[in-house]
Amino acid sequence: MVPIDELPRELQRLGERPRPSSSLPGPLRIAVLTGGANSERNVSLSSGTAVTRALRGLGHAVAFVDSAASPVVPDDDPARSFLGAEVDPDDLADTPMAPTAATPPPLDALAEVRARQHDGVLAAGLLPILAHADVVFLTVFGDEGESGATQALLDRHGIVYTGPSAEVCALTFDKVRTKQALVAHGVRTAAWHVVRRDRPDEDLETLDLPGPWIVKPHAGGSTIGLSRVDDPDGLPHACRLASAEGRDALIEVFVPGRDLTIGALGHQVFAVVEASTDREIYDYEAKYAPGAAVKQVPADLPEPVTAEVRRLTGQVHQLLGIGDTSSRSDFRLEPDGSLCFLETNPLPGMTPTSSYPRSAAGQGLAFPQLCEELVVRALRGHGRDLPHLTAPGDPA
Repeated sequence: MVPIDELPRELQRLGERPRPSSSLPGPLRIAVLTGGANSERNVSLSSGTAVTRALRGLGHAVAFVDSAASPVVPDDDPARSFLGAEVDPDDLADTPMAPTAATPPPLDALAEVRARQHDGVLAAGLLPILAHADVVFLTVFGDEGESGATQALLDRHGIVYTGPSAEVCALTFDKVRTKQALVAHGVRTAAWHVVRRDRPDEDLETLDLPGPWIVKPHAGGSTIGLSRVDDPDGLPHACRLASAEGRDALIEVFVPGRDLTIGALGHQVFAVVEASTDREIYDYEAKYAPGAAVKQVPADLPEPVTAEVRRLTGQVHQLLGIGDTSSRSDFRLEPDGSLCFLETNPLPGMTPTSSYPRSAAGQGLAFPQLCEELVVRALRGHGRDLPHLTAPGDPA
């Protein structure tokens, strides 16, 4: 890690910015890797914008890197990517500040971009920028980021990044493997049935779950490709929708009740968030369209229920090996008071409507501090020396 006094003069001046809420005595070079060429691209860009603003507001030198777009000036000095925008008022907010995620982009356009990416996750010319950073803050989702593919590429080049390892991401991205791992430890989840994308008729014939059903990709996020099905005749279409990006479909028994989401960071579990919407299900639009859902933090729950769902969140986080970084777990609180695990995401969204930042804020951790804490944990988790940061044993 290059000492501050050896950085270009423009970067040295970053250390002179007022940063009263930063826990660090000097700025870092942080590359926020965002975008991607999958159906969660717009969620990723919104998250990356919010994280970039928060970290710039704390005085760090931040490069906003779209993983699906090559540099405008090829072979430019990577350091120049970290000399960008000055701080503006939005960068100093305590909550995520970014345009909200629009509808998912068309799959055919994404396929054209993906074909030009290195290893299917990174456009040409971006690796030197990422290698120049002290840490890469990952806000790439879908099968590029949440699957572990991007992490594996960064590992091969010795680049530090936020979030869990490639192996953990590969596990949590696969909803079936996640359910199997947790059921083996007594965590209750909805009964399920897999419909292979190349054998839908055969697998639907063996379905033995009572309806109604939730149908979704067996791997994916942001509720993209998710449907509620009440009539068996609707299952083939729902499975085709869930398999649109080449994945198998997962059919689950529909679990009635209230939607609860809880964030975790290492051994710390944040406040319980309850999402409610007038839509039939809590889908992509309910998650990201302004005003489409109401999120109450903390959720209005009896204390024993709050304690139990937070305990389960911590248990899930540890059982899946997520470790000293982030995760967001989703549960259904059924009418009889029982809790049913839905899924976990170790790279949760950071958009203005996302639940993870709200869960952290409900426990007193503002968005800029959350982002910086993830950066510090990434550096420590990768065994890097932190010469101008707080000492490894000090509270961040």
